[in-house]
Amino acid sequence: WRNLDYFAETLGNRIVPIEHGGMMDKNGMREELMTFRNFVLWHLEPSASRVVFPLDTLSTALNSTPVDIAYLAQHQLFDQIELLLDDIDPAPSSICCESRPKHLNAWIGTGGTRTPLHFDSYDNLLVQLVGCKYVRLYDKSETENLYVIREGASYANQGNMSAVDCEKEDISCHPLVKKAHYTEVVLFPGDALYIPSQTWHYVRSLSTSASVNYWW
Repeated sequence: WRNLDYFAETLGNRIVPIEHGGMMDKNGMREELMTFRNFVLWHLEPSASRVVFPLDTLSTALNSTPVDIAYLAQHQLFDQIELLLDDIDPAPSSICCESRPKHLNAWIGTGGTRTPLHFDSYDNLLVQLVGCKYVRLYDKSETENLYVIREGASYANQGNMSAVDCEKEDISCHPLVKKAHYTEVVLFPGDALYIPSQTWHYVRSLSTSASVNYWW
């Protein structure tokens, strides 16, 4: 999966949904359908030319050419392209016990992608395949300090999204977040992180990245 030519050549004509920007950006997020080949050529390859993506200097990391943040996020790619199932274990019984995963998602994107602080109703196993990701975790007991979005944003209708902008917290707007304890970890290729149901988590890609996650 580290060979971008593999995706471009093998999956190039497949159409996939790509997110540009992010929910936490001032300009918000927009979605676009494109071929996998164009996703590789226009976004992943320019991103891969950079070594690291600092939080506040995404447009100036190593050179002055901006990189459009682009993400194939929470996509059931293995249902769409079954050939990719040859590369992973679709049902790791030694981890998921006797129950098979209910969902298997792919997360492939440029450096600098940020997934807002939220929780899922499923137990979650996040496996890092390529690149590195920073993950921050808050126990569900910290919910009262995390400013749950109750209305307004269409993506927050389930009450599982926080208004806290992790790593860029505005303490004047969200003073209680200073009381919230968290655990943080950096995932490297081959690492796996178990995230229990209802555990709040925030994720940022530190480089061009590919991950899969199992929900069960």
